[in-house]
Amino acid sequence: GEFASLETSSPFGSCGPVVTSSPTSSPSNFPTSSPTSKPTSAPSTTPTMFPTSAPTSTPSNSPSTSPTHAPTNAPTTSPPTDVPTSTPTTSPSTSPTGEPTNSPTAPVPTKNPTSSPTKFPTRQPTTSPTNSPTTSPTTSPTSQSTSLPPTPTLVVATFDPSLGAPKCSTVGSSCTSGPQLLNGKVSNFEPNPPNSLDTCSDGSRGGYHSDESIDEIKVSSVDGGPLRGGAMAEIEAKVWAWSNGSADTADFYYAASANAPVWEFIGSKGAGGPDLQTLKVQYSIPDSRLQAVRINFRYLGSRKASACSGGTWDDVDDLVFSAAGAGAGAASAAAPPSVPPLTPMDSSYCTTIDKFHKDRCVDICRWKKGRKGGCYPKK
Repeated sequence: GEFASLETSSPFGSCGPVVTSSPTSSPSNFPTSSPTSKPTSAPSTTPTMFPTSAPTSTPSNSPSTSPTHAPTNAPTTSPPTDVPTSTPTTSPSTSPTGEPTNSPTAPVPTKNPTSSPTKFPTRQPTTSPTNSPTTSPTTSPTSQSTSLPPTPTLVVATFDPSLGAPKCSTVGSSCTSGPQLLNGKVSNFEPNPPNSLDTCSDGSRGGYHSDESIDEIKVSSVDGGPLRGGAMAEIEAKVWAWSNGSADTADFYYAASANAPVWEFIGSKGAGGPDLQTLKVQYSIPDSRLQAVRINFRYLGSRKASACSGGTWDDVDDLVFSAAGAGAGAASAAAPPSVPPLTPMDSSYCTTIDKFHKDRCVDICRWKKGRKGGCYPKK
């Protein structure tokens, strides 16, 4: 009876009661109303001081291995886009990028150009730049137009039947007979022979481009302006010389009036070689509207006061051209260079003429018959 208060329940077949090895030092004031049916076998050594009042209903299966140290306080409600906007902002950034785009916008010029020129000029300069810009541009344009009309570079003559010679009706910087109108002479196939303003005519002998002929005449202003009174002009004659050309001479003339020509001698030029040769002289243009130049191309002989040598092998051609007036206050051209006089033909030339060309043994030469026949100088 005295040990009744010490009795505890024990499992069947045990030898005595089971006592906990670590009893709590502070027993609960409120024992659980629903004790666990399976007490933990490894209770926590550090129980939480503030247990959650609302544990998650869907805990993560894979918690983060690198949680953020500073989570966002305003997270986006929509996932970020991977397609840029089609409507760019109207307020550009105050801090532009240091790497410009590789695809600039289409070239549309600004409506408000800058007052300071760009340091980077355009890659598309003008398609018609000037060849030589002026170094001293005028500050005020002229109030009076030039007295000289615009001038064509070259005027080509046509045959004038009333004058009997090629004529340039329009004022130009140059006038040419062209390659056809004077080509050849009366003895072969020159058109409209003799192409002279008076009674002077070609010689009756000569084959085309084997004997003497005038092929073309051109007169040009030396300064490149219009042919006009007081200006310097150059006469150019293309001639065909016989043999080595040593016996052929071109006499140059001009006339102030093509309608009533009075020929003024300019100078004479030797052919200087065989076949096609170009000979030139310069002169001062008279102040008249319709003028002419003449070439008298002769074999041996001498210059005649009539400006017409009239030799058997000779060719004469005239070219008529229009000229502008000198104009008030126009500067006079410098005097043309003089044409050096020709050295007289040496009579030793006669001995070079063989029997096949004895009809060339004329003028300063004569033909001798007999055993010692040949061409000899006249005594």
